[in-house]
Amino acid sequence: EEAPPVKDWATDYDLFDAGYVREPFPVWKELQGRCPIAHSERWGGSYMATKYEDLRELVRMVPELSSRSPAVIPLPPEMREEAIAEMKLYGSENPPITADPPEHKPYKQLILPFFTPTAVEEIRPFTEQLCHELIDRIIDKGEADAAADYAQQIPPRVIARMLGIDASRGDEFTEWTRGSIELGQTDPAMRAKYRKIIRGFFDDLVTERRANPGDDMVSRLIDAKVEGEPISDHTITGICNLLLVAGIDTTWSSIGAALWHFAGHGDDRRRLAAEPSLFPTAIEEMLRFYAPVMMARKVTAPVRFTP
Repeated sequence: EEAPPVKDWATDYDLFDAGYVREPFPVWKELQGRCPIAHSERWGGSYMATKYEDLRELVRMVPELSSRSPAVIPLPPEMREEAIAEMKLYGSENPPITADPPEHKPYKQLILPFFTPTAVEEIRPFTEQLCHELIDRIIDKGEADAAADYAQQIPPRVIARMLGIDASRGDEFTEWTRGSIELGQTDPAMRAKYRKIIRGFFDDLVTERRANPGDDMVSRLIDAKVEGEPISDHTITGICNLLLVAGIDTTWSSIGAALWHFAGHGDDRRRLAAEPSLFPTAIEEMLRFYAPVMMARKVTAPVRFTP
């Protein structure tokens, strides 16, 4: 059933409105001027802050505003019991992003070593070779869909490499990510289906790596400890799920957004081509301006806030 059109973005916004998804900036600008914290009953009800100063204060309101459920995805009654059972089994869905203090810090420290400059440099040759191969295919073909033929091809294969999995499974990872994040946002049944597939895959992978450890992220997580205690298999599955789904979606969205920007801003593209030294600054600005994901917080207690 198609959702009715938005009448007033201050009191009836729709996070999945096609125009808003494509270009949210005019809505944010309007709300900043007349209603910096908007409210809507759509999708189970939520509030949307639009000013940096307010957001900075709100994200510090813990535990009143919790990270344990950082997405606006309502579930029909028949699916809630299964979701609650899954939460009891796995705890925080994907630590550290779905963990609140004090649980958050040790899990953040646990995965940081995999993303240090040294760790990133180790996987750079593989990533660069992959990018060259993709670009060569585009040149040979003469045309391409920049998102499907380039941006979406990189993260699944790089992450497969980090997990010690054959890169050929990248297409499966793409399907799972789209099913659980993109298409699953408005289809709870589809989201549940792919979440189950992903968790089952990593449950099996953790079991296999316990029997046959290697030099990969999963094997290192199995050997790691948090506050002196081994990490449970279900928690490792949650961390891997985060890396796969969130890592793939945010990265290909960032690459795609940059390509989209330069396709529509010829002056920026030509300047960057003429001044390669600007690449580091351009990358940081693309990540800032086209933030690939905006996390929500779940209200767990009454909150009074004055913008």
